[in-house]
Amino acid sequence: MSSNAVGRDFALGKLRTTASHTIGIPHLIELLREVPAAAAAEHYRDAVVEGNALGRPTHAGRQRSFRHLRELYFLDPARPEFAALRHFWDIDPSSHPLLAGLLAFTRDEVLRASFAAIADLPVGSAVTSADLTAAVAAQFGNEMSESTLGKTGRNTGACWTQTGHLAGRSKKVRTLVEARPAAIGYAAYLGHLAGGRGLGVLDNPWSKILGLVPGRTLEALRDAHTQGLLDLLVAGNVVDVSFPALGGDA
Repeated sequence: MSSNAVGRDFALGKLRTTASHTIGIPHLIELLREVPAAAAAEHYRDAVVEGNALGRPTHAGRQRSFRHLRELYFLDPARPEFAALRHFWDIDPSSHPLLAGLLAFTRDEVLRASFAAIADLPVGSAVTSADLTAAVAAQFGNEMSESTLGKTGRNTGACWTQTGHLAGRSKKVRTLVEARPAAIGYAAYLGHLAGGRGLGVLDNPWSKILGLVPGRTLEALRDAHTQGLLDLLVAGNVVDVSFPALGGDA
């Protein structure tokens, strides 16, 4: 698939899975541990629904878990977003929460809206469900009932705890995420799919998920380049970024 074709296929998702569920990172980790990276799409369903890889007590529960994971993560190697996730997944297990969070952020518009509540908070700041609910309500309040909005606050709070942006159970605080090269490489690739070129592959909302300091984009790309996760060419003011292992040229 050419990079131009990939760019045309990419779009931010309009899912609202997090209005009723979390993004299920622990389940994704368990599933990707069970299913080989080279497996076809049907193997993911077989593992969850037939093999009960996630340990759900009922068949209906297995189907529901699979549906939610497929909505958020595709679970299909034909999708470049998921193929790239699996590529970076095996490189650095410590980056799993951020890798999953980046794709879920791309897919779910409620999760994206909720991030406004925590994006610019100093480390250690308290975050409540009401804060997250207010961020979602600011964008979708006229489209959701009060009870649904309340669920988004609780669910997105759990989601950002799974990704490492928050810590705590009943009382949550903002934490510092460590964007290692694998997460930087994946975020840059998502930015590339979205049409970004040069530094533009990271000068976008994904860089905020990584917690990158403004002005550190080139340094972050160099970190990923040093690890062989992308190709980087800098000539004066011109920056070229490409992803030969993923079939994408910038």
